Order: sequence, then C-alpha cells, then structure tokens
Amino acid sequence: MSLSFSRSMRSLQSDSFRPSLATLIIASILIVAWFAWLVFASVTLYESSQDWEIQRDGSLVVRFSEEAVSRLRPGQRATLAVQADPNQSAVQLQAMVADTPSRTQNRLEPDTVKVTLLSGPLPKGVSSGQVQVQVETVSPLTLITRASSQLAR
Repeated sequence: MSLSFSRSMRSLQSDSFRPSLATLIIASILIVAWFAWLVFASVTLYESSQDWEIQRDGSLVVRFSEEAVSRLRPGQRATLAVQADPNQSAVQLQAMVADTPSRTQNRLEPDTVKVTLLSGPLPKGVSSGQVQVQVETVSPLTLITRASSQLAR
C-alpha cells in the first residue's frame, strides 16, 4: 500500500498545472473583455415611422406613436430613406427634428413631429419612405437593465 501511495505523490509532484492555469487566464481575459464591451459599447436607439407628408416649405410632418413623440426633442438627428425608383437602392437624406407638439407656439397634432431636411429637397416623384430619428445612445448593460426592470413589473 505504501508503494502505490508514494507513486501517487511523485505523480502529483511532477504534475504541471500550466494547462489549467493557461485556461483560467484565457477565460478570465474573455470575461473581462465581454464585461468591458457590456459597459462601454454604444447602441443607438431609433424611433421610426413611414407615415409622413411633405409641407409647402419642404419640411415633413411625421406621425409617431404618443410614446415615441414623448422621447423626441428639437435638434435630434433624423434620416429619411426614400426610393424614387423601385429598381434603384434607397437614398438616405439627412434631416433634423425641428418641432414637437410639446412646444406651445406650434400647431402640431399630439402625435406629429416636424422634420426639416438638411441635405436638400426630396427627389421628384417620392411620396413614401421611412423616417428614423436617433433618440439616444446607450450601453448594452443599460438595455439589459431596462429589459429586466420591465420583466419584473
């Protein structure tokens, strides 16, 4: 019995923990990198609508849900994606939120927002497209926190 015990002690003494240690270090680096991404990466949130009409002054009046309108503010960036010809790819036009119904001096309906085009007038023949307004930029951790608080309710 003592002979087998001495062999096991020798095998333990000669055993190297380097593969286990290397695996542990690599796993730790991956976890730290994933956590850094979770905290420091940025995700841009948009509100979008396909219900819009052109005004005489060239601006657009866009309809959003009431919840979306509450998140919109004058000065936020917007993008209008239009397609003049079905055979061509969509054209991206830069725009900006000019007015919201929360301001008292305007005459906008509660679910509409006025958007001004920054990149020139609309191409001729365009009557449909999608307006996307950049609402905020958050980290993935913030998104997870919001989703978990909504599930808890």
